[in-house]
Amino acid sequence: MLYVEPVYRPPSEADSLLIQATIGCSSAALGHCYFCGSWLLEKVLPPKHFRVRPVHEILQDLEEARRVYGRGVQRIFLLDSNALVMKTEPLTQVIEKAFALFPNLERVSVYACAADIQRKSHEDLVLLRKAGLRLLYIGLESGNEEVLRLHNKGVSIKETIEACRKASEAGLEISVTVILGLGGRRLSGEHAKDSGRVISRIQPEYLGALTLMVVPGTPVNEWISQGRFELLNQEEILEELGHMVEHIKVERPMVFRTNHASNYLPLRGTLPADKTAILSLINQAQRHKVPLRPEHLRGL
Repeated sequence: MLYVEPVYRPPSEADSLLIQATIGCSSAALGHCYFCGSWLLEKVLPPKHFRVRPVHEILQDLEEARRVYGRGVQRIFLLDSNALVMKTEPLTQVIEKAFALFPNLERVSVYACAADIQRKSHEDLVLLRKAGLRLLYIGLESGNEEVLRLHNKGVSIKETIEACRKASEAGLEISVTVILGLGGRRLSGEHAKDSGRVISRIQPEYLGALTLMVVPGTPVNEWISQGRFELLNQEEILEELGHMVEHIKVERPMVFRTNHASNYLPLRGTLPADKTAILSLINQAQRHKVPLRPEHLRGL
């Protein structure tokens, strides 16, 4: 099986079979997010330039995985960012082949950008869902427009909300990611409040929070050295996390996790049922009554 390193997958896909359907990030062709270091690889590893793999190669990897792992695979995540950029017919072919090879398979999931979703018709998304695509991971990053512009995200809040609504209407589940600290000290309050409000509008099935980790060579790293961007400390990250959770109002159960290695405080629960308990844990951490992950154990 082909893997073009490094590969990126969500924490919740740690036990999934990883199949490389695309290589690199589809958004990199139009510019890169200033907090992300994956685009730097293109300067030293030309094979990481974004491309969609030929379908026959992907199918061969699935067949090899069947020989290696047998029938018991339950989840498959299609690498890299973003496999939903594939045309509907070949992506459907890959998903259907996966279910044919692995009778215990429960779902196939992918990263997706708002533009990937909007390029597909409702019928295309329904077709993919019927084939077995169950979950889309979407990087909201922030609910604040200024923060998104600062980091060259290349998508508006409105576009992300509309894309998530379109995917939900096709029966696909949504997992949204936000990045704590992305607004720096100057925009921390707006970032927290607006992210909570946008999540409330999207109403995703899953929400994951990461914490900004500065990658050498990125514009964010340069801004910090120039004094143009101030990183949040532990206490400020916890305060931002609490403010975001306070502003989340969802009508249906939403699984919430901060189990990514970048976070100081791993949390798990379901909103709105566990909102009070989650806020209480954050408060306890702020009062140093709950241990935090030490710096040397944090990572991307």
